[in-house]
Amino acid sequence: MLTVVTTLKSQQRNVLEFMTHAVVAARAGKPAPSLLPQVTSSSGDHDLIAA
Repeated sequence: MLTVVTTLKSQQRNVLEFMTHAVVAARAGKPAPSLLPQVTSSSGDHDLIAA
C-alpha cells in the first residue's frame, strides 16, 4: 500500500480516486488500473520511434 501511495504521489495522481477505481474494478471482475505513468505522445515522438 505504501508503494502504491508513493508511486501515485510521485506521479501527482489522486490516491483516493485510484483506490476507488481499483475496488470498483475488482468487484466487477475487471483488471485493476495501472500504476504505470500515462504517456502522451505527439507526432514528433512517433517519428523518433519509427527511426
